[in-house]
Amino acid sequence: MINKKKHTLVLLQTVERLFKRIRTFVEVNNDILELTKNETFELEIEDKSKYSDFKFTISNPTQNTSNKIIFQAEFNPTNSISLASRKVPTEENSIVTLLEQWTNLIKAYNKTELSAQESILNEYEQEFYANFEILDEDADTKPYELEKQVIIHNYFVNVIHILKQNEKENADLIKEAEEIKEEIPSMTKRSTVKRISGFFAKVRKKSLPLLKEVLELGRKEVFKRGIKFLLDNFGDWITMIG
Repeated sequence: MINKKKHTLVLLQTVERLFKRIRTFVEVNNDILELTKNETFELEIEDKSKYSDFKFTISNPTQNTSNKIIFQAEFNPTNSISLASRKVPTEENSIVTLLEQWTNLIKAYNKTELSAQESILNEYEQEFYANFEILDEDADTKPYELEKQVIIHNYFVNVIHILKQNEKENADLIKEAEEIKEEIPSMTKRSTVKRISGFFAKVRKKSLPLLKEVLELGRKEVFKRGIKFLLDNFGDWITMIG
């Protein structure tokens, strides 16, 4: 544990302010970002993709001779033309700007489609997400209420049970469903919808009959209990699949 009384108040307040901003930023973008180290004077953020080793670390706050608080930012990739890691000693606002630029780079990677399969999956995900209307003004900053978190959690417990009927074939879907189930308490409303949209897209790409079974489960057992934004289109989708 850090002894606060061994540091100046201006340093502590700057760290508190910046780290709060960073944690909020990660929460808003937690469909693609994950906070993997959350210590008093160090934060580490990683790209959630299982194929990625992209990281962004903020650490070592120090007070210089001008009484400015300087942080060490280290991240990779450096930019769109270099995968190398870069270290930058800089102030609070510049840290946020660098993190935003790094996150936009990840988003650009995720939108790049090198195959027809990637294009199809992205189209499916956008189609699902477009139908999940979120009217809540706090969708980017607040999680769902406990009751709705429990409903979604239980839904994915049941989805996993369905998927395990063919466990070897559905291994990737089971893993993703497990991750969503565990991360529900730490996701904002919008991030929750994005993750569910991505999951449905992958199920659809895998098998329409399997998608129908997953949607039927949602309509009958879970979302009718109060998550209207996920319920409104289920009936139409199920009917279309036949």
